[in-house]
Formats: sequence, C-alpha cells, structure tokens
Amino acid sequence: MTRHTDEPQGDRPVRLSMDAKGGIKDRANILLVDDDARNLDVLESILESPDHRLVRARTADEALLSLIAEEFAVIVLDVRMPEVSGYELAQLIKQRKRTQHVPILFLTAYYREDADILQGYGAGAVDYLSKPVNPLILKSKVGVFVDLFRKTRALATMNRAMEAEIEERLKQLKASLHEKEILLKEIHHRVKNNLQVISSLIDLQADRLTDPVVRALFKDARDRVRSMALVHEKLYQSPDLAHAELGAYIRNVMDELFLAHGATSSKVRLRMELDPVLLPVDMAIPCGLILNELATNSLKHAFVGRESGAIVIQLICTESHAVRLVFHDDGRGLPEGLDWQAAGSLGLRLIRMLSRQLNADIALRNGSGTTFELQFNLPAGSRGPSSETKAVEDAKGQHSHR
Repeated sequence: MTRHTDEPQGDRPVRLSMDAKGGIKDRANILLVDDDARNLDVLESILESPDHRLVRARTADEALLSLIAEEFAVIVLDVRMPEVSGYELAQLIKQRKRTQHVPILFLTAYYREDADILQGYGAGAVDYLSKPVNPLILKSKVGVFVDLFRKTRALATMNRAMEAEIEERLKQLKASLHEKEILLKEIHHRVKNNLQVISSLIDLQADRLTDPVVRALFKDARDRVRSMALVHEKLYQSPDLAHAELGAYIRNVMDELFLAHGATSSKVRLRMELDPVLLPVDMAIPCGLILNELATNSLKHAFVGRESGAIVIQLICTESHAVRLVFHDDGRGLPEGLDWQAAGSLGLRLIRMLSRQLNADIALRNGSGTTFELQFNLPAGSRGPSSETKAVEDAKGQHSHR
C-alpha cells in the first residue's frame, strides 16, 4: 500500500505549511517509486523537508493510483521494477493527459550503457541518475522541479484570478453600457417629443395668422423642426444610438414633407434612389435639413402653373467612400442671373451654412429644371453599402410619390 511519510493521505493533492516568514505556502507532492522499501527509506532521508510531501509507491499500480488521486511536482522512479519496469511505467504515465507533463527522474544501479540512457529519455524521463545516488545532486534536481511546479501553480492561480477579474469587469462594463444605451434612448425619445411639441405649437400659431406670407414662414419653420425630430425618432428605434441610416431618414423626411404640402405635392412625382449609408447624427441632420429646404422650395415655386412635375433624389456612396447627394426637379429653374452663393434668402443661406458644416462641395446646375449636388466624405467609423445590403436596399430605394 502507498505510505506517506509525515501525515496521513488526504483528499487534497497539495497541503499547506508555514514558510520562513510565517506565511502559508503550498507543499508540493513528490512521488518516490521503488520496489525495495530500503531504497525508499534512503530517498526519504535525503529529500525529507517541511517544504514538500513525500509519497511512497512500491509497485506500478500503487504509483498510478497515487497519480490519479493527487498532483505531483516530480516523480523519482527506479528503472528495475518487477512485473512492470520503470520504462513501461513512465510510458503509461506519459500516455495520460493529467500526468503527461510530470517530470520523471530515473534511478538505476544496473544500466549504464548509452542505449539504456536513451531508452529512459525515450520513455519520457527528464534526467537519469545512477545509484548510489549523490544526495546533493538528487536534492538539487528535485528542488528545481519542485520550484518550477510552484511557480507554474502560482502563475496558473494568477491567470485564473486575472480571468475572473476581467470577466467581472466585462460584466460591469456591459451593465454600464446597457444603462447608458437606455439613457441615450430616453434622451432621443424626449428630444423627439419636445421637437414635436414645438412643431405643433408653430402649426397652431400659423393657423391663427391672417397674413399668408407670415403663415408660410411659420410652416417652413415647422417643417424644419419636423425634419430634426425625425432623426431622433429613427435613433430611438435603432440599435445604433450614434448613427442614422441616411437613406431611410431621407425617405421619412420626404414622406412627412409631401404629406404636409397636401394638394401641392399631389401633382408632383417623387422618385428616390438611395444607397444605405450610415452617418453620425451631426451629419445626418444637416443632410435632412438641406433636402427639406430644396424640396420645400421646389414644391412652392418650381411647378407654378403646371399640372405635374417630378423630383428625383439620389444618394450615392462611391468606391472612394464619398457620399454624393443629388436633388433634381424638372420645374422652371432658378431666376436668370441669380448668384445663389450670395443670395440672401433664408433657405439658400441655410443650405450654404449646412454644407459648410458637412465640409461638402456644392454644385448647382440650372437647365431643364434645377439640379443641386452635394458631395462629402464619409467619416471614419461610418459605412457605405456592402454588396449584400445594396441588393436588399435597391427595391426600397426606388420610392415614389404621385
């Protein structure tokens, strides 16, 4: 039977003892395997120390049972064993996942040929000592592996503690992020509601006005506020609280605007060809306001005296990560000689100001109606359409009003 030198065998593979400073440290297990009890006594007398625990085994079966029950820093194994030799036992130990990395020191008084030594290394030994054993050499070699075992255990403990700490911090970060997302959603929701209240108040005030010019100014202000409210509504509904999908936002802005203009817009056909483009909020809102100004101006002035007309809006994301926004109507065009870059109307001034906010290039063509083109670069972190998204969005982008 397996015998322990200084205490009864327990369930725990590693016991605790006091270090020189009074602290608690791990006691590493050392397995001594020899069929001769006298040899085991000699090994115990050499290796006995309060820093580690010696476990004896006189047969291969006893050694394997000990290895199943406990964890060992090193095995000191006699080569000449009955029934199962030390070489065969070493091979069995190395075949098991749990014990394959335990270092083995072979002891022998019989084999000194190179072939025997090579056989020992081939069986999985890390060193080979001849009997009679030099106590200092044996203690030194065993001490190296015990020290390595302790450091490996300490490193594994540190890694587990670090992994647990990282996991806990990740949980805290996720919880904090979730709270911030909820808060940001609530902010977008409240901003949208407040803007809608402002829009309704403007609308109510406009209905009480008798001067048609002033009333029209109030209606324009209402449409601008609604345009800003729409992007916050989109963000409230979106899993991405920092970006708005520009194509969907433009569709909503135009739907609201055409609905507000009622009879005037009913004779105008609207066609939209919109790539899906994800933009930060501070870029999506200016785009919506610019289109609001252009479409409002067209619905008011471009088709006067005509039975029908058409507006085309294109949103194109180029391969160079630039966004091109094109607005075209087939109306009567801008007045001849108008310098739109210097024009003092509120709508054109807003367009120029918002374009500068986007760092956009502006082009205006007057002929067969009016074409306005805005081009700016996608910021880092924003996305244009992937091939899959583009295919899905093509049908949605072909959107029209009659």
